[in-house]
Amino acid sequence: MKILLTNWINICGLFISALLACIFISYRSDISPNIFQAIVMSLFSVCLYGMIFWGLFVVMIIFLDLILIVYNQNHLTLKLLIEWVLISSPFVYWFFKYDEWIFAVGVASFLITQLMRKRLIINIIGV
Repeated sequence: MKILLTNWINICGLFISALLACIFISYRSDISPNIFQAIVMSLFSVCLYGMIFWGLFVVMIIFLDLILIVYNQNHLTLKLLIEWVLISSPFVYWFFKYDEWIFAVGVASFLITQLMRKRLIINIIGV
């Protein structure tokens, strides 16, 4: 069950990349050149507007971890990539449909954190 605790890296990585993307998008727009306002509003946007996303993301990643990884750690890289594809596929679709770069940033960040998570899982299982 310690494997489930490695999900912090996905949550933190996705949160930080979404926050930085929102700050960059807010700061680059013609609305206001105030960086403090961009940071605060981006934080509210990522936390409050995305509450449903964060809840479903955590539930989905724990569910897939229980099914794919917890009881059998063979082919760990493949299982982590399958988990990434299953969770990221709606965001890839929304990226092309709505042309919002925040979805592409999230998908790329999730892939990077999944690969970083592999090292944590290997350290836990002692291979």
